[in-house]
Amino acid sequence: MKHYKVIIEPEARHNLQDIYDFISINYTKIKAIRFLQKLQESINSLAFIPEFCYAIKDENTRDMVANGYIICYHVHGDHVHVVAIFKQKTTI
Repeated sequence: MKHYKVIIEPEARHNLQDIYDFISINYTKIKAIRFLQKLQESINSLAFIPEFCYAIKDENTRDMVANGYIICYHVHGDHVHVVAIFKQKTTI
């Protein structure tokens, strides 16, 4: 099984910090930490199966839906670059 190196780019790190801040202010720091741990588990899974998720613009640009958020990433060689994390929009 191929193993990819997962790199969280600065913008995605900023997104994670914003998510943490929002949850810790509106709920509790414990809930924020637990939620980020769940997101991190999803991000870590990209090391093994990045091709599993939806291809958006081309086969290298993909989105993973995790816990109501979209994790946008690019696959380049044996690296996965997480470039953004944002709230999934729901439609009725």
